[in-house]
Amino acid sequence: MAGLGLKWTVQPLALPPALQGRVQAQVLTVAAPPSNLLPREALREAVYRAIGETLAPQLGCVPAQLAVQRRAGQAPQLLRNGQMLPGWQLSISYADAMAVWACTQEGRVGIDVQGPPGDAHTDIDAAGWPAVAALYLEPDAAAALAGLQRMDWQRGFARQWARLEAQLKCAGLALTEVHDRRPGWNAHMVLSDLPCDAGALALAWRASA
Repeated sequence: MAGLGLKWTVQPLALPPALQGRVQAQVLTVAAPPSNLLPREALREAVYRAIGETLAPQLGCVPAQLAVQRRAGQAPQLLRNGQMLPGWQLSISYADAMAVWACTQEGRVGIDVQGPPGDAHTDIDAAGWPAVAALYLEPDAAAALAGLQRMDWQRGFARQWARLEAQLKCAGLALTEVHDRRPGWNAHMVLSDLPCDAGALALAWRASA
């Protein structure tokens, strides 16, 4: 990490009143190296360090005692001295040189950040993005894109995709086509769109049953 000469800034995310005191969330922005190619592992290391530095005072330990364990297909786990901390739920998302993370001890949480798919010159139909929206987005989310053109459609897609991914993470579900998801899978979630310079940012939280 040090050899890459990376620098980053961390800021808390402003949460709506319904989530204040229940969820902690931060955005981490890394200054990319001169090549503008930011290794994902370096970004992960920066996020894990930010998580440790933020949560250590609350847990009565030093940041070096905390770690984040990630396994394919599972939510990241918070560890202290190598042991999983029960009751803590983590969610992390990345977009270019930005990462966001959220945690809660009350229920489950999911967070996701998305940039628009392409730029002002992208032919979204030729790229197949409307077909992706129809296959994966919930019907009301797909309907929200109707009538939008060019970058308005792309920004709208990013918003709806971030909302979908945040809810899936909160529910502990993998991404599947919409017809494969059971009815009511996202019931009783508090879903929030948060300000984001990189595109779209959404956070979903649901209390324990």
